Amino acid sequence: MDPLEFELKAEVLFKGFKLKALATPPGRDGPASGATIDGVSRKGGAGPAGGMFVTYEDKFQANVPMQDQMTRDSELIITEVPLSGYFDVFKESGSAELVPYKRFWKVPAPSFYEDVYMPKERLAIGIGIPFRKIALVHGTDCVATTINQSCKYWRRGTQCDFCAIEESLKDDETLPRKDPDALVAFTEKARAEKRVRHFTLTSGTQDGLDGGSLEYVPFVDALKHNFKYPVHVQVAPVNKMEYLDKLYYAGVDNIGIHIETFPEANRRFHTPGKSEIPLKTFEKSWNYAVTLFGENQVESYLLVGLGETFQDFKGAVDLLVNHGVIPLVVPARPIINTRFEKNKLAGYEALVQRYIYAAKRLHEQGLKPEKAIAGCVRCGACSAIKEAVQVAQHYP
Repeated sequence: MDPLEFELKAEVLFKGFKLKALATPPGRDGPASGATIDGVSRKGGAGPAGGMFVTYEDKFQANVPMQDQMTRDSELIITEVPLSGYFDVFKESGSAELVPYKRFWKVPAPSFYEDVYMPKERLAIGIGIPFRKIALVHGTDCVATTINQSCKYWRRGTQCDFCAIEESLKDDETLPRKDPDALVAFTEKARAEKRVRHFTLTSGTQDGLDGGSLEYVPFVDALKHNFKYPVHVQVAPVNKMEYLDKLYYAGVDNIGIHIETFPEANRRFHTPGKSEIPLKTFEKSWNYAVTLFGENQVESYLLVGLGETFQDFKGAVDLLVNHGVIPLVVPARPIINTRFEKNKLAGYEALVQRYIYAAKRLHEQGLKPEKAIAGCVRCGACSAIKEAVQVAQHYP
C-alpha cells in the first residue's frame, strides 16, 4: 500500500463526508437524487455509528462518518447520498468552489433487509421481523449484531459518554434481544448473496459476575452448528477465567476486551461506569485471553480524540501491546444523543501520527492485525491500523 492511500483512509475516517445537496451536481445535467443520510447510516448503537461503508479502488474499505454533527468541519463534500455504486467526493475550497477529489464505491446494503423473518411464536399473529432488525452486514462480508441492546451502565446513568447502544431501541431500528435461530436465518440469507465470511457479536455489559458474556454461548453454538465462519465476541473483563473458557469451548475464535481510553483519568471521565473495573482485571483477562484464543486474536478498541494527549495515547498503546493485545485505533465520533460532542484531535494528521506509533509498536511486539480471523480487526472498516502496519516503515 502507498502511504498516501493510508493517509486518505485516515482522512475520511476523521473528517467524514458532508452532504451538500446541489440543484445540479458537477458533471451532471439533471438535479440531484439519492438516499438520505439516515438511509445509509444508523443513528444509535454502540461503536462508530453514523457511518456509510465504502471502498476505495481495491485498496481499503472504510466506515465513513455521515451524520451532520460528525462532519460539520469537513471540507470533503458529496452532493447526494449514494445507495450503491461509484460516487464522487469533492473538496470545498475557501471560495466554496467544489473541486473533484476522489471517487469511492458505496458498498450496497443486502437486498433482503426488508424481507421478513417469521418466528414460530409470531405465526398466529402473522407479524414478522424485518431482517435488518436482526443483524447488519458491516463492510462487504461481516455479519454483525448486538445480542442484547441494554447496558447496566445506562440503567445507572454512568454509561460511556460516546456510546448510544440504547438509542437504537428508541428509533425502532433493532430488537432489545436477538434470537440465535433468527441470526442463523439472517446468515443463510447473507450467504446466498455472498455477504458473510465472519461474525461480530457484541452486547451491552450486564449484571452478574460474567458481565453478560455467557449470553453469547447459545448464539455461538447455533452459528458453529450451521456454518464454518469464524466468530468474534466482545466482553467485559471478568474475574473468573472460567467464563472465557466457556466462550472458547463454545467455539469463539477471536475476542475483544475493550478499555476504550487510558490513562485512569480518561477512563473515569469518559467511561464512568466501566472505569469501576480495576485495571488489574483488564490485564488478567487480556493475559488469559491471549493464552486461550492465541496470538493476534485478542483486541481492544482504543478511541482517539477524547482529549487525551499524544503521551496518553502512547501509554495506552504500550499497555495493550505489552499484554499481546491489538489496539484497534478508531477516531471517536459524536453520536446523536450522547454526551460526547466533538472529536478533539487537531486534524487527521494527528490521527496519522497515532496510527504510525501504534503500527511500529505492533511490529516491535510481533503482533500482526492482518492475522485476526474474525471481528472488527479483520473487517477493518472503522480503523486504519492494518493499513498503518503496511506503511509504517516509510515514516520516521
